[in-house]
Order: sequence, then C-alpha cells, then structure tokens
Amino acid sequence: MADQDSFAANILGVGNLVGSDINKSYTPQTEEVGAPIDVLTLKMSDEDLINLAKDWQQKHDGYYPKIEGRAKMNKVYYAGAEWQAGQTVKKGIPSNLIFEAQETFLPEALAKNPEPVVWSDNTAEGMEASNQIKSMLQYKADTMGLRKKLGISLRHWSIYFIGILKHGWDEKAKDFTLMVRNPKNFVWDPDAYIDEIGRYIGAFIGERVTVSAKKLIELFPEQKIWIAMKVDGRLGTKITYTEWWTDEYCFYTFEDIVLDKHRNQFYNYDKTEKNTEQEQADYGLEAETVTPAKNHFAQPMMPYSFFSIFSLQEQPHDITNLIEQSIPNQDRIVRRDYQIDKNLGTGNNSIALSGQSFTVETARQAAQALEDGDPVLVPDGQVDNAIKRIPASALPAGLLQSQEIDKQTLRNIFGTQGLTSEKANANTTARGIISNQNKDSSRIGGGIGESLEQLSDNTFNWWLQLMYVFYDEPHYSAIVGQGIAVQYTQIINSNLNRQFVVSVSPNSMTPKDEVSERNEAVSLWSAKAIDPINLAKKLNMPDPMEFAKAVVLWNINPQQYYQTYFPENQQPTPGQSPQAGGIPNEQQPTDTGLAAPGPENNLLQQVPLQ
Repeated sequence: MADQDSFAANILGVGNLVGSDINKSYTPQTEEVGAPIDVLTLKMSDEDLINLAKDWQQKHDGYYPKIEGRAKMNKVYYAGAEWQAGQTVKKGIPSNLIFEAQETFLPEALAKNPEPVVWSDNTAEGMEASNQIKSMLQYKADTMGLRKKLGISLRHWSIYFIGILKHGWDEKAKDFTLMVRNPKNFVWDPDAYIDEIGRYIGAFIGERVTVSAKKLIELFPEQKIWIAMKVDGRLGTKITYTEWWTDEYCFYTFEDIVLDKHRNQFYNYDKTEKNTEQEQADYGLEAETVTPAKNHFAQPMMPYSFFSIFSLQEQPHDITNLIEQSIPNQDRIVRRDYQIDKNLGTGNNSIALSGQSFTVETARQAAQALEDGDPVLVPDGQVDNAIKRIPASALPAGLLQSQEIDKQTLRNIFGTQGLTSEKANANTTARGIISNQNKDSSRIGGGIGESLEQLSDNTFNWWLQLMYVFYDEPHYSAIVGQGIAVQYTQIINSNLNRQFVVSVSPNSMTPKDEVSERNEAVSLWSAKAIDPINLAKKLNMPDPMEFAKAVVLWNINPQQYYQTYFPENQQPTPGQSPQAGGIPNEQQPTDTGLAAPGPENNLLQQVPLQ
C-alpha cells in the first residue's frame, strides 16, 4: 500500500506468521526459581481486566449523558452564542455578561502563584529540609506554569462542572509533570465524589487518550505487531485508547486487548528479600527481610487532583456552577436588549403623507428627501395637510432599570460587582472603591479562591510524593528570596528521611494592595508595634538587616551613625562642634526618648555592623 512504510510492512508480514495457530502448541510459562519479580507487577489476568473495563464503561454510560447536555449549554453561553430549539445560533448575543463576569473574577482569583508552606520537626536539619522543599515547590510552580494551569482548570470547571490536573513523570526530562486534562474525556464512576481536599473517592476512573498509531507503538512496544495490524500499517492513523486507574493499579485497553498493566507506579512499595538458610543461621534473620518504603503519602492514590466547589459528595461532578446559575439572567438580559434595540430603531418619528398630494412613487421620494434633509415640493400646495410626523412611543417605564438590575444580579453571582469598571463620579471616593473591591475579592476568595488554594495544596503534596519516588539523582532549583537574593536548592530522595506537612499560605493567590500594606507598616511603626526588620520587609527593602542596624544606630547613637555611614566627612568645619562628629550644631539630634548610650545599653555591642 502506498502509505505503508517498510517498518509497517515488515510488522504485517511477521504478524501474519506469528498470528497463525497452524502447527503451534502452547505450554504454560513458569517462573524461574529465584528470579527477581518487579514490584509493580500486577497479578490479574487480561480477561479479568477487560471485563472490568466493560462493566465500568456501562456504569459511566448510564450517568454521564445528564452532565454532558448541561455542559454543552454552559459552553454555548460562555462563547456568546444563542441556543434555540436545541441548536446553536452562531450570531453573537448583544451583551454577554457571563463572559464578562467570568473573565473579571478569574484574574482576580489567580493574581499570583500559590505560596507553599512546609513543616517538619523542629530540629535544625528538619527546618533546613523544609526550606529546601519549599524552595523547590516555588521553583516548580513558576517553571511549570502552575497559575496558568489552575486557570484552565477553573475554566473547565465553569463549563464541565469539574476541573482536573494530572501528575506524571517524564522519563526524558527526568522530572515530574503537571498536565491539564479535559473532563469530557473521562469515564466516571457514578458513585464517586471529590472530597474536601480535592481527591477522587471512587472505585475507578478512566481517561480516553487519542494518539497516532506510531505514538501508541512507542508507548507500548510489546504490542507493536498487533497495533500495526489494526491500522493496516497506516501508522499516522489516530487511535483512542483508555487509561484505567484505581488507587492500587493501572491498565491500558484498546478495543478488547490490554496494552499494559502494572501496580501504581507513583508509590514506593516495601521491598521483600529472601534470606538463605545460612544467612538465617549466621545473623538470626527471618526467612524474609522486609525493607519499609519511604513515601509522603500513606497509601497509593490515583495521580489526579480535582477542582470542585459546589459538591454534595453524591457524584463526581458539582451539582451546579456559576455559568449554569447565570443562564436565566443572561436570557432576560438578551431579550431586553432586543426589545430596547427595537424601540430605539423606531425612535425617529414616522412620516404620514397625504394620498391627495402624493402618489406612491412621489411619496417615497418625499420621504427620502425628508430623511436626507432636502426640500419637498407639495404638488397641490397644501403643505400642512400633506405631511405629518407621527411621534414614536417611549420605552416602557422601568425597562432600563430592570435591565440594570439583572446585570447586577448576574455579576453578584460571580462576585464581580465591585470589580467591574464603573464611570467615576463626584460622590465616588477611593476608599469606597477599595471597600467594594475588597467585598467582592472576599466573595471570590471565600469560594473560588479557597478551592484554588486547596487544589494547589493537593498539587504540592503530589509533587513531594513524586520527589520521594523518582528523585534518585539530585535536582536543583533557584528562586528569588528575601532581599531580591537568589536561593539555590538541591533535592535528592535519599535525604528525605523525615515526614513533612505541606500546605498553602492563605490568600497567597489574591492580589495585594502594596500602597495599603506600606501605609499599614508605617502606622504600625508610628505606634511602636513593629520592629525595624519586619518594617523593612513590609517596605520591600533590599537588605532588611542592614536597614534595621542603621535605624537602631541612628536612634541610640547618632554620632556613631554619622561616623559609620559618612566616614569621608569626619573633619569638623567652622560652625560645627568637634564632639558632634561633623554634624552641624543646628542639626544636632533631639531627644529620641531612648536611654543615653552607655556600656549597659549600647546596642552596637549586640548588633555589630558589617
């Protein structure tokens, strides 16, 4: 065949030979005594797995159509099309408030990357290890585009009632991966649900993956003959296989064949070694020695993190979402837009022309002339009786007000009323604007924001688990730390010999008002409620320690401060006191309220300058 390459042709030829049962006999294979067994080996027959897959698919088919129809409706409204009689009307709707509201709250909820928080024991080694893991998590969140992927998951949730992130391992890059997966490609357990920390609690889940036949052969080389025969040697053919997961194991199916099967590869299992009789006698060992594995997770889990908000934990998908709740308001807004447009279209006064003065043709010409502002000649001279303007009816009372109320109601569902730009007026104060924005920000943070933080929390914990499993070699990170300094970190799983708690700093993803934070810091300093180091941190000083030393020295010993920071101006000039160290008399510092410097309270002895 023209589109078969030599590789495919060779496979087909070998396949015809191998696939034939003529003159063949089969003997069951036995395990070689003493041969090592892969810890990921799954001892389930292919037949049992295929039967499981069929049963799971049947359960999904009875559940998902109810979700699928609602998801299609959400997508239509988000895109700005109209839905009439079950069909999409391609023309855009006049005012797509759903799109406006979603694209307003989404950047508000994803203003910054989530900030990980890591704890361990209180030893110096534990704190150092926690800081290293935190730095690695921050580095990966930045380089892997975590905030952008959270945004795509949030958009998926707004349409498909659920968002999904998938964790994996890239053998070529030797590092873990994070991928956004489309919920419509999954096979769901109807009895499953998403728990409060974003985990899928269910018996199974399946993911349909579409690749070329060539890619499928690369993924499952042991099945290359069968795959090539299925596509008749056309390796560019698209194939959809299903990746099935439980917490304990994974297998892959294409039609009625199992492409591969194994235990959960993202978990370290205990290693069992058999001891010889001599070793048992010499060292007092048992028949088997079990070496406990090190993991961050207590048990294996499916490699997915899920975004869910409005869940009753009765089904995998949320019971509703913001777009679905806004559709009735959007419909009313569209109907009133058309009504307003129709009324405004007839806003120019209509014209009545006398049949005694004009014929049909001359009346048309006269109407066009009036519209163009040209003079009109009335044949019989009766101008007052020949032409009459009929005023258009006014818009119904309360129509515009009702339209505005519906728009506000829709924005309030999304929590964007205070975030939407409004025309400034004399009664609008900056404090009022900030107050309104804070109210809506807290509305978003209380629902969307907390769920995004929990999804990030689940993701960070997964990344640490993958470090336990795969970081056999050192991996490095570099982040910008305190004082705009670069911090370098090295992680290897042999050093992960303690338990860690990983979380996300609350509200770390919401936008920060830097002006308000600086004003707050200055107010705290004025009230003596903050120390110089934390003041410098809040003011984003490049070197908080040096700033604090200078402030303390200025308060307790201005003369020493001047000598330290201005050594080139140590010789007194006329009009200056030699005792002042070069400071003019009229600029001598006043009483600061601090005790005079002396041996018993000289902070220079406690805070040495560099």
